Amino acid sequence: VTVNTNKFKVTANDGSLAIATDKFTVAGGSGNTVIAGTLGVTGAATLSSTLTVTSGTTTLSTLSAGATTVSSTLGVTGDVTVNTNKFKVTANDGSLAIATDKFTVAGGSGNTVIAGTLGVTGAATLSSTLAVTGETTLSSQLKLAND
Repeated sequence: VTVNTNKFKVTANDGSLAIATDKFTVAGGSGNTVIAGTLGVTGAATLSSTLTVTSGTTTLSTLSAGATTVSSTLGVTGDVTVNTNKFKVTANDGSLAIATDKFTVAGGSGNTVIAGTLGVTGAATLSSTLAVTGETTLSSQLKLAND
């Protein structure tokens, strides 16, 4: 069926559809659809396979099902929250928080707070004051040097 000189055409032998020749096509054999312009969706869209973006920018406001692989740079302009604040990066100052308050880094200063025990297996170099507010245990010699 051809309407208005190929403006709307359905091919009978395979069920293909073409509107304005190549602006919107559906391949009859596979169902593959090509849209030459912008696709606007006002309701929810469910994809049961791969979403591929070949150029431009992809903006996702909600991505909730299955594993996601990013093969290039992932740019995030807002906060990043993983598993309800188990891991959070705050965009406005670059602060980092793991498990809300178990390990935090203040974005502005770099000050770090560790709620549990800090274990260091190698040497530790401190370039400023060491302040200890609780009991201190030394398991080897304490050597004091006065410069």
